[in-house]
Amino acid sequence: MAASRVRRSILLLVSSMSAGGRSVRLGPRIVRILRGGGWEVAVRLTTPGDDPAAIAGEVASGSFVAALGGDGYLGAVARGCHESDAIFVPMPGGRGNDLCRALGIGTDPLVRARSLAPLGFSSDEADSSDWLASRTRPLDGMWVRSRDGVRLALGIVSIGLDARANILANESSLTSGPLAYGYGAFAALASHEPTEIVATVDGVERNMSGWIASVSNSGRFGGGITLVESSDMSDGILEVCHVGPLPLSCALPVLARVVAGRAKAHPAIEVESARVVSFAAPAGMIAMADGDRIASIPFTVDVAPGVVSVLV
Repeated sequence: MAASRVRRSILLLVSSMSAGGRSVRLGPRIVRILRGGGWEVAVRLTTPGDDPAAIAGEVASGSFVAALGGDGYLGAVARGCHESDAIFVPMPGGRGNDLCRALGIGTDPLVRARSLAPLGFSSDEADSSDWLASRTRPLDGMWVRSRDGVRLALGIVSIGLDARANILANESSLTSGPLAYGYGAFAALASHEPTEIVATVDGVERNMSGWIASVSNSGRFGGGITLVESSDMSDGILEVCHVGPLPLSCALPVLARVVAGRAKAHPAIEVESARVVSFAAPAGMIAMADGDRIASIPFTVDVAPGVVSVLV
């Protein structure tokens, strides 16, 4: 007797803002690919007035919710999937696409859609369900708690020079994530001075003054830069990355290695494991995560083990 086949349903949330409208332009082709594989696709184009986290948070438990946009957009949809117990399906649609890089999905949304298309039909055969289960796993995140509320971050929470570089990259007209961040990093050097930063790491107060002070879940940022190679998004542990107050002449080679993705090769880059990191000073310093502003000091970062199920 032939196995019965049923179309799976997926909600595709598309950012109207990411990468200058790239997601909007590619959306129709992605929908055709998914429908060609059997998926029943509902599409929602979100504008700046919409809350993608709230939209994803209202779907039925076990539903598939795809997010096509930048890392900040993907993080918001993941937060909603956490609330609704939906399955999070990230799709690269931004400039940097660091979450998709870290998950091994890559940066081409059409290739990603083609890899998902064969999952569009479910059947009563064991192989079908096993295949889906093999591509679904728990994904860790970071709860960022500040006076502005609680946000979910998936990549790296940065303050100091790395956050300033992110801000300048966002303000640039460059469409390539790596080029934009490279520009931002070296432009930030022109105005940045190492700042006294006070943090508490798992209950122990730390002086994290200097050039870089970051808390990592994925280890990736800046459109492909691997800041913390040891980061694992499924181990329930975060990593604190710190570059202290070196003289500029010594800091430049270190920062060049960071931008080139060779951070692990320099002893001035300190990495330690943590579960809770709080920043107390300087008050008001901006923190960036997943390409967007996420908080200002004071704030706390808590590991969020298995915060959402992700389809890779």
